[in-house]
Amino acid sequence: MKELDLAVRDKFDAVLEKLKEPQSELSFAELGLVKKISYHEKERTIVAHMDILSPRLECMACAAVNGFVSERLERDLKAALQAEFPGWTIEVK
Repeated sequence: MKELDLAVRDKFDAVLEKLKEPQSELSFAELGLVKKISYHEKERTIVAHMDILSPRLECMACAAVNGFVSERLERDLKAALQAEFPGWTIEVK
């Protein structure tokens, strides 16, 4: 397995430090919101795996809010990665 280029790793780190979770205003890096990023240079594809916990209670309102917040975080991460890696395919799971 080829080790990730330091410049690419620095870009990922910068994206995760720059992005903020809106309620806490802490960075994605500080909160550990991304558990893994797969970088496929030949295919020019990046897959980011989010680590967002579901609410412990089965409250319909909580589930709706959690879904809305999760979608926003995923959208923000995708946009930030696309800005750093223009022309690449970005997937957020």
